[in-house]
Amino acid sequence: MFRAFLSSLILMTLAVVPTATAEPVLRIINFTADWCPNCRILNPRMAEALQAFPEGEIELVNLDMTNARAGQDQMTVINTHNDAIRLADSVKAGYLWDWYGGRTGIATVLAADNGEPITCFMRVVSTEQIEDRLKLARILAMRAPPGQRKPQGPDSPAPMN
Repeated sequence: MFRAFLSSLILMTLAVVPTATAEPVLRIINFTADWCPNCRILNPRMAEALQAFPEGEIELVNLDMTNARAGQDQMTVINTHNDAIRLADSVKAGYLWDWYGGRTGIATVLAADNGEPITCFMRVVSTEQIEDRLKLARILAMRAPPGQRKPQGPDSPAPMN
């Protein structure tokens, strides 16, 4: 009996421990740009917080808006927007473009399985707070069923319908 219990416990543990080849549990969609002062603060904090997680568990997707700055020629801006939208669509996050409209200096954490928003953060959030939010988001993504994950944060997108 104990052996059966131990075997089932090991199997359950293996089922929830992501491997380097597994799909990520979370995706961070980061609206960023070289010229963005908020990004210069947020991006290093995110990079440091991500070091606390196993490789491949959280995927960072940078939607780089560097060439969409006012003053660029119109075709460059359009191409930059289109590239960002295509990239967002490829990771189930196209709706974020409608929510943020290319605004930079903000990152949204999504459940990787369906693109459901869980939390977001901006430059005012410390490295420790980012790490804590990612830990909570990981728990939600792994344990709460799709549709039951409620976004948290002042600028988080609305829950998916």
